[in-house]
Formats: sequence, structure tokens, C-alpha cells
Amino acid sequence: MVWISRSIYQPQLNLNWVLYKFKYFGQRPEEYWKTCIMSGMIRLLLKTLVCVGIAAAYPNFKDILPNGNEVPHPCKANYLWHGVGHNNPLGGGSRNQFGVDFKAAGLSWTSELCREDSDGDGRTNGEELGDPDCVWKQGTLPSRLADITHPGVCTLSDGSICDADKGWIDCQVEDGLKNCNVLKEPETLNTTIRFPETAVPAEETTYSCMIFNLPSDQDYHLMAYEPYIDNEMVMHHILIYGCDPNEDPVPDEQLNTVTKCGMGAGGSCSKLIGLWAVGFSGYCIDGPMGFRFGQSGFKQAALEFHWNNPQLVADWKDSSGVTLYYTPKLRANDAAIMQTGQLYLEIPPGQQSYTVVGKCHSECSRKLIQAPINIFWAINHMHYLGHEMSIQVYRDGVFYTELTNDAIYNYDSPVENKYSTAVQVLPGDEIVTTCKFKSLSRPKTTFFGDATSDEMCFGFMAFYPADNMPFSTCTAWKDISICDQWITREYNDCKWSDFISVNVNETKRVKDEVMTNCKPFGNCLSECKATLQVLFAEHPCMTGDVYELIKQMAIQWDNKEMQGFIVAVDSCKGEMAADLYLQNLQNDNTNGSDRFGGISSLLVSLIVYMIMMMFK
Repeated sequence: MVWISRSIYQPQLNLNWVLYKFKYFGQRPEEYWKTCIMSGMIRLLLKTLVCVGIAAAYPNFKDILPNGNEVPHPCKANYLWHGVGHNNPLGGGSRNQFGVDFKAAGLSWTSELCREDSDGDGRTNGEELGDPDCVWKQGTLPSRLADITHPGVCTLSDGSICDADKGWIDCQVEDGLKNCNVLKEPETLNTTIRFPETAVPAEETTYSCMIFNLPSDQDYHLMAYEPYIDNEMVMHHILIYGCDPNEDPVPDEQLNTVTKCGMGAGGSCSKLIGLWAVGFSGYCIDGPMGFRFGQSGFKQAALEFHWNNPQLVADWKDSSGVTLYYTPKLRANDAAIMQTGQLYLEIPPGQQSYTVVGKCHSECSRKLIQAPINIFWAINHMHYLGHEMSIQVYRDGVFYTELTNDAIYNYDSPVENKYSTAVQVLPGDEIVTTCKFKSLSRPKTTFFGDATSDEMCFGFMAFYPADNMPFSTCTAWKDISICDQWITREYNDCKWSDFISVNVNETKRVKDEVMTNCKPFGNCLSECKATLQVLFAEHPCMTGDVYELIKQMAIQWDNKEMQGFIVAVDSCKGEMAADLYLQNLQNDNTNGSDRFGGISSLLVSLIVYMIMMMFK
């Protein structure tokens, strides 16, 4: 059995728990606040304005070991050993010696277990798991978060496995194309595209790209591909993009040249046609579809590499690549890959489970999906904090079907969902991508980003026919769809792009009023408050998610004028939020509901101060 939690345990502040007590235990809100205060929990109340009970639960075994979620595989680079007490890396089955000792210790991290050397390699279990002094307690961070090794596998100082353990450790990556029928067809051709040997920068994260020509003497269908990994110590993922054949081709002198590129190959090379990540061994299409290239398809493609070098090693090199398998025996349909998910991630530290949702809203899918599409393959993608993920389809507001459901998500063991009968998705269907993250091992907030230490929440789905969804990305930023971001560039009557870059008419009036009455980097002026109260009430670009999007894009586009405008607005936002909260409390008291039981004056003053500090 894989070690999984039977119920969630996390002594964190949770508003849902408070509401649960109100609803099911009959405790009135004002009584619960008073209970919290009388229990000496004022500090917690000031932190989040709620108190919480702690639920009794059955713990996840990995969570009661220091760095239990971060134990690496001893001979597969970038893989984790999820069932640290078992011989099977995914958990379940026979125990290794550490698992035997852990059970003997009552399934607890004791000082005795910490000081043992279960695998006999000369390092204690505590030294291997980042708790050399045996002082770690559950709910705290270990003294060391890096250089973790497996306490149940004997490894030598050079990282090699001891002879005694070689017999049961599997260091081979599975061949994913061994059952690929297209490779047996006599018409199938192949070509291997590799980076020239390239120095890997001594940086945690590097994205590098290379554009190359595809065979174009006739039309072909790409039917399979597999990675050629030269340096497994740095390779995080490989993406293959087709370059728009309607755009000017990349000149010959720029082909087969490695350049830094960031996420996405850039330019006209933006159509995803293949992907590989740690845990993948290759991909094979077995059906009436293929990715078209050649005379009437892609004539050039780009490889995007993500190198992960957290130790900042200076002398590594890499010349990885992919082998493409293609055929002139064309299938009935051209295929494409759709991407869904959430682009805004802000995962607090120390969370047992934190949920993020990205919606491809029905209004947006109706614009993007021009006729029914058939999904024949899907995969989830998060990084190492991801622990559960699903993609669901809703039709006319009612649940229709599930495309993926990784109840236990492992970054280095991705689950491919292949459908013998393709799932049909219609224009107007809503596609909901739900990602759950576990951040117990993180001391700080984790954001969306391209580094392995950052996080992502993406679903990838292969479909046909490609022409029925020419623009095949339907992600969201918070609750703002990609259609509102980049097609209409309007959300809730706010033309956000014009608001940033077009300084005429209504936009100019708003900016002028703010800059005349507010003081960037200064105190909140009374005239600024008065101006903002009117603008917040009447202008659709001044509040909510769209205002946050405007802030982010002003920074991303380096728009200095808009950045000054935002600083001016934010000079009063915190104080205005505190004023509103205080007014609501006074209204409650006027109505005879003193929810803080006679000590509200001091408490409210502290809360107001805390809110002001949050917005500074």
C-alpha cells in the first residue's frame, strides 16, 4: 500500500473550520470569538481573524519524518523515493531496513530511530534525512533541507550504491515505446535531433531553445517520439514546438543554434506537438490521428530544454535531444495539444493541502473551440509540491466527464491517460483544472514559475481534428480567462490593456485624478481617499482580479507611468480597508452585537494596525 493520508491533519488557521463549528455545533460567532480570546489565542486571531480547532487524524507517514517528502532516488536523477520505508519507490509491499526500524519505533520519528544507521552506510538516519541532531518535531522544518539521502539504501561517499543493495534497486528507466505499433510499420522513418554539446549555466533554472528544419519533401504525420537524455542530472523537461508555416522561416544561419529562451520557444514556434518530463519514457500515438508536418504542415520546429541545476555546478554540459518517428502513411486526422490550468499560484508554506483551480470558462471555450474536438490523451503537470490533480468537463453547468484524476500525484511518475474511445468536447463546455499542493517542506510562499522550486498547474490534452481549435490554450489568471486576457482584452467591462497603455479620454481622467490627489510612496491623504472611494465604486478597472492583473502587466511590460499610478493608489488601499472593517464593527455594535464580548476596543485597534501593515 502506498503511504497516503486517511484524513487531513494540519494545525493551521482555517476559516472553513470556524464556519463548520458555527453550523454544526450551534456555537454563535460572538461566543466562539470570546472562547478564542479567553483561551489565550489573541495572537492567532490577529494573524487571520479566526480561531481553529485541531482535527484528530491519521497522519501521512511521510509527514512524520523529516524531509519525508523529499527523499531522492539513489540512482535515478530527479526522481523521488515516495515510499521511503519500502523497497518499492512508490510504497507498498516489502519494507527495507529503514521501514523495519520505523515500524519497530512505533511508526514514529524517535531519537533512537534518528541515531540508528538502518542501511549501514556510516551515516545515521538523522544525518541522511536532514536532522543530524535528532531534534526535529512534526510541524517544524528540519535543520537541513538540502543534500538529503535515502536512509534505507546503502550508498557510498561517491553516491554509488553498495554491493549489498544493488540486487534490489532498479536504476533503469522503462522503455515506453516497446509496445508502439507504428514502429513496426515498414513505412515509419525516424530522425534524432540533439543539441550540440552545450555548457549548462551555473544557475538553478535555465531555458534553452534550438530551431531546426523538418523533412518537407512531402506530408508526414509525427506518430511517436522518445527522449535522448545525455545529462540526466540537469534535464527537467523537453518541449517540441511546431513553427507557424505561414510566417517567415528562420534563416539557415540561425538554425541548430542554442539560445536562452525562457518558457516558450518564442516567435512563430508556439504550437506544442510533443513533451517529455522526468518519469516519461516516450510517447506513441495509436489511432486515426497524427501531428502533421511537411509540405502542408510544420516545416520547422523548436526544442525547448529546461535545465535544473540547483547546486550551481559550473562544469556540466549537455547534448540531449529527441528521436522523432514519423510516417508518410497519413492518418485521417491532424492532431494538436490543448493546454489548460492556472497561471496565478501563491502557495502558503506549511500547508497539508492547498487547492488551486483554473477554469476554461464556457464563454471562452465557445470562442476557441469552433466545432467538436476529440480528446484521446491527457496528462497532469505540477512540480514537487503537487499531490493531487484532476481535469473535469462540465456541460451546460452540469458535470459531464473526467479527463484525469491523479488522487496521488507524483511529479516523477506521471500518469498518461489514453482513451480507447476519444472523449468529445463541445464548444461551450467548461474545462476545470484542479491542483492540490502540499507545502509542509517549504519555509516560504511558493509562486508560479519556471524553476523546479516554483510550481505549475497545467493540463495537457491531445485532440483531433486540429483545425477545430486553432488557438489551443485555455488557461486562466485567477478567474480571468485567456480570452479576456488576450482575445477581447476586456473583463467585467474593464478594457484592461487600453487602461494600461492608452492615455486618452476616460483612462486619462482616472489617471489624472489619482496622480493629482494621491502621493506615491507617501502617507494616505484625505483627498486621495475621497477620490479612490468614487473610483472604486464606479470604474470597473479599479478593483478585484482585473486590477491585480493590471498591476502585474504594468510590471511585466515595464510601464513606468502605470507603475507610478499603482503606487499612488496603493498608498491608501490599506487604510481604506481598515476604515471599512472598523465601520462594519461599529455598525454591528450599534445593532447590539458586540462580538468581542466587551474587549473590542483594544482588539479592533490591533486588527486595524495589522491590516494597515499588510498593505504597506
